Amino acid sequence: MTTYDEISARIRALRISKGLSLSDVEIQSQHRIRAVVLGSYARGDRSLSVKRAITIADFYGVPLSYLLEPPNSSNQQPVKLVIDLRRIRIMMADQAQLSLGRSGLSTILRFSAAVVARRNDWNGEVLSIRADDLTALAMCLGKSSDEIKEMLEENRLLLSSKSPNSL
Repeated sequence: MTTYDEISARIRALRISKGLSLSDVEIQSQHRIRAVVLGSYARGDRSLSVKRAITIADFYGVPLSYLLEPPNSSNQQPVKLVIDLRRIRIMMADQAQLSLGRSGLSTILRFSAAVVARRNDWNGEVLSIRADDLTALAMCLGKSSDEIKEMLEENRLLLSSKSPNSL
């Protein structure tokens, strides 16, 4: 059963994963979602109506079920790739570095942030990449899984890489 705290956390995670401040949401929603109200929902200080939940879900482009239901838990095994989320946060904050034109880097950063949001794991400092995560990212970029691993290593995003035999 979903708790109000979980819904609040999902609202906050969505905003963060999109790289938006509370006031950005208010402006981009053309004031349909007020910053102070959204902050109250995210903290759990204010009750969320179904009508308002629909407005928020529509704004972020997610189904209402994302806010109201726990994310699908998966029994997938990690690929043995671990991404350093601290480095991701630093790189996402540095727009100059993102604009250097590194092919696919922005997509990798956004994808990683979206996976963290989907798993509701904002307290972690690392992200274990699952086989399906790597496959989806490779398909988005039109690259192989090995090429994605290389990109992660080149950008110092890969914290560790363990061979399946080392476990």
